[in-house]
Amino acid sequence: MSQPSRRVIHLRAIGAAGLALALAACGGSGVKPSAAQQSPSASPSASVSPPQPAARPAVYPLTGLPVRNAAAAHRPALSVKIDNVGPALPQAGLNRADLVADILVEGGLTRLMATFQSQDASLIGPIRSARPVDADLVRQLNGGIFAYSGAAPGEIAPSKAHSNALLIANDYDPQWFWRSSSRAAPHNVFSSTTRLYAAGKASKRKLVAPPQLFTYGPAPVGARAAKGVTLPFSPNTSSAWTWTGSGYVRTQNGRPDVLVDGSRVSTTNIVVLSVTWHPTDIIDDAGNADPYVVVIGSGPALVLRNGVAIAGHWVRPSYRVPMKILDATGHPIPLQPGRTWLELQPRPYTPALF
Repeated sequence: MSQPSRRVIHLRAIGAAGLALALAACGGSGVKPSAAQQSPSASPSASVSPPQPAARPAVYPLTGLPVRNAAAAHRPALSVKIDNVGPALPQAGLNRADLVADILVEGGLTRLMATFQSQDASLIGPIRSARPVDADLVRQLNGGIFAYSGAAPGEIAPSKAHSNALLIANDYDPQWFWRSSSRAAPHNVFSSTTRLYAAGKASKRKLVAPPQLFTYGPAPVGARAAKGVTLPFSPNTSSAWTWTGSGYVRTQNGRPDVLVDGSRVSTTNIVVLSVTWHPTDIIDDAGNADPYVVVIGSGPALVLRNGVAIAGHWVRPSYRVPMKILDATGHPIPLQPGRTWLELQPRPYTPALF
């Protein structure tokens, strides 16, 4: 299905501290101690520092993996909108992203948001236009840098209002992007982490690193074994993930999802969020309304990691706070350190384990 090139625009209202320890020397009996007793090495009452716990290794905030590049660990999140329709395939850079969100757009199709921080990617794309939900997704990353090809005023309005992100669009500042001569427009806009981080530096704006979004740790005892999951998004769009014994590989619309370098799209964790949506008054050339995907509130969630599935729910009372993924007892569901895909599955569709 072709992607919209223009829109009728009018969006509905969218709404440690340290603890000092001191050991006091033992009091005497009034008898003058010998020289040997006064020696610090011989005195049982000399101050002794207690054993210190081993320092917790530093980890990247979006993967939970040990830091190998301190500069990367402190840089802002870089989120990029990626085209996800037939003419845009194969894509580039997804397996270098720490976090990827799969999001419903007009016509029952999906578009991706790939977020980079711990790793670089020399080729990212094809890059496409923004959507209203982007503001809420990048806000929980402390904003950072948000790169996209362009957007109608109603589509980018929420990001301008409350994303806290530096917005970089090819339509308005093309120096940070390029077009591939081997692809047809509009599926031919590309960039790299080097260029887009340079854009952030050139802005001279203070950009901070993202918070740690997830909890990491062993899989819960008794978690249900699952070889994978199928995720319908609409009558004509679906994805699936299959456990390989070391990670998950992706299928889209019944075909293996492969990148430009020939590698299969893969991830360590899959977090499926059941979300609501409502149509906006932004209409494409085919008469399809942009959906406003809602990631504020709560809903069912499903986590897949290490060949098991854990059911739970997601909670986010406001766009000002990050989302939490909780189990039935209200505790965070731990992920395996590594990359994560967020599947924002629109209701009434539900995931099917296999």
